[in-house]
Amino acid sequence: MSNKPKTITVSLPPWVSEEEAQKVIEEVIARLWGRISIEEIRAKLGVKKEQLLEDIEAGEYDVEELRRRERERLP
Repeated sequence: MSNKPKTITVSLPPWVSEEEAQKVIEEVIARLWGRISIEEIRAKLGVKKEQLLEDIEAGEYDVEELRRRERERLP
């Protein structure tokens, strides 16, 4: 199996916005790969961007490091 990205052309009916179609396609791809965007997590948890006190960066697959940093941050 090739690691090269594939290009897909989609024809949209006039009543479907390009932005909405892109959002749906990104969600499908994320679910296929088992990933979810931080924006989607925030929306599901009801966390607004202005409520964030600090950004925590962690490697894409470094879940334990993220948990450790969150434990340090929380009171």
